[in-house]
Amino acid sequence: MIIDYWKKFSRYPGGKLVFSWCLGLFIPYSGSITPEVQQLEPGYAKVLMRDRKRLRNHLKSIHAAALMNFAELTSGLAFVSGVPTDMQAIVTHFEMDYLKKGRGDLIAEAKVQPISDHTEKKCEVEAIIRDKTDDIVARGRAIWFIRPKKA
Repeated sequence: MIIDYWKKFSRYPGGKLVFSWCLGLFIPYSGSITPEVQQLEPGYAKVLMRDRKRLRNHLKSIHAAALMNFAELTSGLAFVSGVPTDMQAIVTHFEMDYLKKGRGDLIAEAKVQPISDHTEKKCEVEAIIRDKTDDIVARGRAIWFIRPKKA
């Protein structure tokens, strides 16, 4: 389970960066934004995305696709960290609201009630992206479908 890896790595100096690097290897598309997981608990994720030239658009702000990738990853970390290990999850819908140009380093947070039962269902998870002035840059809403793993 992802939360177990987080606990194992994050307690050591540089462990959060190692965890984040491994996450990028495991999920290559999400790794393209070089996310840095700051905090991870069952049902909660806080992730940093540093401003990099390769993530910018022609307006010199963070590209909408990078913001969406960032929000989806954060929602997924929060959700999956609170799902029992005998369940599997996949995002089935995602939508974004872009509220302000994203410039500088950004922080995304998502919080959701951890799953305690083992029933097939859909769950909504919201990820909020903020800039260094704490203004909301974008808001993403994911629908995650979970079900017991097939034998």
